[in-house]
Amino acid sequence: MRARRLADGWGQGAALDFLGDAIVAVAVEHPFEPGEARAAVTAAADELGLPAETAAFAVFRRALGGNEFAQLPPIVAAELALMLLVELAPAAAGSLWIVDAAGGTTCLVSHGKAPRSRRLRDVARAALDGVIAGSAQVHVRVVERWDRPHAALVARGRGVDSAHLDEYLAEAAAALAPLLERASLFDRRVQREHDLAAAGERRLMRLGFDLHDGPLQEIVTLAEELRSAAAQISTVVPTDYKQRVNGRFNDVHARLSALDESLREFAHSIRSTTAVARPVAEAVESELRSLENTTGIKTSLEVDGGTCDLSDSQKIVLFRVVQEALSNVRKHSEATSVSVVLRCKRTFVDVSVVDDGRGFDPRGLGHDRLGLAGISERVRLLGGAVEIETSPGLGTTLRATLPQWKPSSPAGATVYAATS
Repeated sequence: MRARRLADGWGQGAALDFLGDAIVAVAVEHPFEPGEARAAVTAAADELGLPAETAAFAVFRRALGGNEFAQLPPIVAAELALMLLVELAPAAAGSLWIVDAAGGTTCLVSHGKAPRSRRLRDVARAALDGVIAGSAQVHVRVVERWDRPHAALVARGRGVDSAHLDEYLAEAAAALAPLLERASLFDRRVQREHDLAAAGERRLMRLGFDLHDGPLQEIVTLAEELRSAAAQISTVVPTDYKQRVNGRFNDVHARLSALDESLREFAHSIRSTTAVARPVAEAVESELRSLENTTGIKTSLEVDGGTCDLSDSQKIVLFRVVQEALSNVRKHSEATSVSVVLRCKRTFVDVSVVDDGRGFDPRGLGHDRLGLAGISERVRLLGGAVEIETSPGLGTTLRATLPQWKPSSPAGATVYAATS
């Protein structure tokens, strides 16, 4: 056991720190089964020769005070804090409450047995109104913002062992305060950026319709007039020159057809309705089938996790990333295969497009690949990042990562400090 080795080398504190960090790392990817975290801490306490309650509180403090916890999305962090509260503290249930814009008491996250009972709700509301109305069994701690109630952390004790529950709540409130403050700022910033992305998509959609109803129809009309002109001229051109004249007309027809095809492809690519109207994985799969049918390039798609909870803006951006990457594969890569991997985790979502083509020099990205620069900006607007791994002759990997964003409160909710 690594905790035992750390204790031998660096003392019990190092072992408990390691266990706290490990619990957070594991819980982020794979939520614990009831009692699992408690069992791990109890086993470590036995190895270290410590009382189980002492070890549990030390691990709880370390888990909520570590860097990995502080970097979690606020709602995920709150869920984890309440899970650990029920697992490690003498608590049967815990919940986090705010006052919403309509004046009602709203539970943001909860864990345990009946964590949203009327009793806990009443205690939370009283605390948000400035009255601490706990009891021997129900404990409450206010999470403050600017010295005013921001949220209420409420827990129901477990039997007669709840004497130290207030200490756990104090640690949890201290850890959640900066995260909830960051959530308020993040909500406003991300919502503004989502609005910007949506406005950009609406403009692109309008451009697609305008292309279809304007220039593309003009090209069709021009092609008909060109065919009519060719037929009329053919009647007055001497026989010796007919083949040459017809050849020139055929060349113009070919260039006009190529222009029509390019504009139609462009108009199709900037319409985003397919990415929103159906699951993003289905939209991506459709793009891959189209690439395979038109070019013969072998394609594959792997989806890890559900994509149903993604916002429309996230779906659109991920779809755009894949579209641009596949467009470059078609036009530039000379690849024989391309694979797309879409992963949705609790804290992030990312998409990777990998081809076995000829690659390119990434130093020329700003000049030669304006499309890639454009999707990098789209991803950045949603708080994400784009990575490109490529070099001449070694294929290309394009990866875009977005943070999993969920509002820190239900639609229309706001913190108590903003409404009082």
